[in-house]
Amino acid sequence: MLAGLTWPTQAVVRAEMQRLLQEALNSMDPLDREVLVLRHFEELNNVETAEVLGIETSAASKRYIRALRRLKAILDNVPGFFG
Repeated sequence: MLAGLTWPTQAVVRAEMQRLLQEALNSMDPLDREVLVLRHFEELNNVETAEVLGIETSAASKRYIRALRRLKAILDNVPGFFG
């Protein structure tokens, strides 16, 4: 997506994408957001995520997949986010 852009332009586009992603995450249900943060930012696996949340591993996995789908649905509605 950023190929062919100059460095200043890439930085502006990247900053805008980060802002849009943060807004999308902020609009999500807190549990969905927490699952995504634990998995992607804290880099926990499903077992570790389940332990933090106090739920079964299978439930953590299902919550993670649902949260990803919800995030994608939000971002699909952001003009230009995916392409």
